[in-house]
Amino acid sequence: MSGSVAKVEPETEREAKTRDLQQRAQGSNVNEKTLLATDYLNHINEIVMLFDLVPDAPECLEDCKTWQPLTYQDHFRASHIADRDLAIEAYDYAPPAYKQPFDQLVSEMNRLVAISIERLDTAIAEGEEEITRMIAERASRNLQDLIGQASAVIHGSDHVVDQAQIDALMQF
Repeated sequence: MSGSVAKVEPETEREAKTRDLQQRAQGSNVNEKTLLATDYLNHINEIVMLFDLVPDAPECLEDCKTWQPLTYQDHFRASHIADRDLAIEAYDYAPPAYKQPFDQLVSEMNRLVAISIERLDTAIAEGEEEITRMIAERASRNLQDLIGQASAVIHGSDHVVDQAQIDALMQF
């Protein structure tokens, strides 16, 4: 018997910080596994509500045009929730298995918003009420689907959305 002992690597500074943040997240609005918070999705829900108004109040498209994407941390910097500082700090330490699909979904939501606003602008300018309704309803529904997927990631789902599925949502 050689008597060799498995060498235990010391915890890195990043691992220690992640573990500390996960402990601090217990009982907070920040998920202790993913270090992400669903409150960010409220920002996306704002544009969903605006899209829902556009078919019956086309002037609301101007409000859609003023809506701007916010980074996760910028959203929380402007927020007044109790755990805002923890959410900002924890984001950089979110495990890549959650942060990468979350960031991809956010990027796709922002892309969908931009495409939808452009298409709504054209349909409204051309007086196409039915097309306007179809675009707004589809944008709202597709954003809600992506919000649901992002929420699942925030809550620890390891289901990664396939790019083809996301691209299919972009088709009108």
